[in-house]
Amino acid sequence: MIVTRHFSGRTPALVTAIALLVASACNKKTETTPSPTPTPCSVASASTTTSFGADGGSGSISVTAPTGCAWTATSGASFVSITQGASGSGNGTVQFAVAPNTGAVRTAAVTITGTTITITQAAPASTTPPTIAAPALRSPIGGQVVDSLKPTLTVANAATTGNVGTVTYRFEISEIDSFPVGSRTAAQDGVAQGSNTTSFTVTEHELAQNQLYFWRARATNGTITSAFSNTETFRTPAICTFTVSPTTISAGAAAGTATVTVTAGTACAWTAASNDAFITVTSGASGTGNGTVAVAIAANSGAARTGTLTIAGQTVTVSQSGAGQSAGLVVSFRMFDFARQGTPTTECQFRSLTGDPTTCTLDSTSFALGTNVIVSYAWTVQYTYVTPKTLTGIGPTKNQFTFTDTCGQFSSTDDGVSQPLIVTLTVTDNLGNTATATSGTGGQPPLVVRLFTCGL
Repeated sequence: MIVTRHFSGRTPALVTAIALLVASACNKKTETTPSPTPTPCSVASASTTTSFGADGGSGSISVTAPTGCAWTATSGASFVSITQGASGSGNGTVQFAVAPNTGAVRTAAVTITGTTITITQAAPASTTPPTIAAPALRSPIGGQVVDSLKPTLTVANAATTGNVGTVTYRFEISEIDSFPVGSRTAAQDGVAQGSNTTSFTVTEHELAQNQLYFWRARATNGTITSAFSNTETFRTPAICTFTVSPTTISAGAAAGTATVTVTAGTACAWTAASNDAFITVTSGASGTGNGTVAVAIAANSGAARTGTLTIAGQTVTVSQSGAGQSAGLVVSFRMFDFARQGTPTTECQFRSLTGDPTTCTLDSTSFALGTNVIVSYAWTVQYTYVTPKTLTGIGPTKNQFTFTDTCGQFSSTDDGVSQPLIVTLTVTDNLGNTATATSGTGGQPPLVVRLFTCGL
């Protein structure tokens, strides 16, 4: 009211100016200054582990941020979990765990306020079942002639996969390529594996001379057993030993002849030569394997005399009567085991796959010198098998004597235990002269019988 009165005499323009001034003053009293825009939070991070094996594990990520700057950490995959430090402010550490992996290679992203760390996890290693391959035969192969009757056989170690543990080998040697149980000559299990090759040396007994053998091998760890290797061959050497019979010859004063038998391996060569003028080698001056040497003895018109022959490295003594003396006898014998071989042998083996008796054959090679003739052969055979045994035979036709026995009795073994065989032969001529030969004495080699269990 007062203002109105105060301004009633004024002009409208003046009133308007005053109103504008009052409004301007009022506006200045209510105006405010706007707040400044905040600076964004900068977060840096570093992971100490970003790659993991299939077994998983744990890791940490270092976070660097200004004081008061808040951040959060999240995992983008279920196999990675944040175990500590899922959020923070300023500097800090994020702990995380990676679960075991049973599948393919996988990745996960851990994000910390816009910064991403990639976690990579490997797939588990593939598991291959263990295997053992057949070993490869190295030596001897291809029918090679070995230098011993107890050879060493060598294989390349069997190839394996996976964890097979300790590997051992079985070696088999046979005279037959099908390796039937009854003919298996040698077999050995549990031969320890060598570094690159594995070897086995025959130690149980010697193999036969000049014989072709087949052999093979296989490997095992006790649970897995490989197939047998391919079959290879080798030949044993011909160990040259010579036996001559007789080693003494008694001759009458008249001219005469004599024959000496040579027993040797099939590949063994020998020669025969006289060392005295009254003795002449008429045939068999050389030979290979078994053979005979024919000798001519000149007539003697003087005193008794003695000369020698060298046959297969052995000495044969010839004793000739003086003029007017009677002729003598030459006594000798040899043994055969026809179940095993057709040539003379120094051992007869009581062995059989069926248990049938084995027959040993003694053959006289005795002869008379001059006009006399042998009219009687007396044999005595002695050996021990269960009990001591003595066998005898006598008669004008007993130039051969046989005896039999059976495998598998008391004291027999798988290896064939050896027992001495004592054989004595006494011959008598029509003039009443006698001469005797015994195994293991003079020119007669020692003889044995070998006692096997049946089925070998």
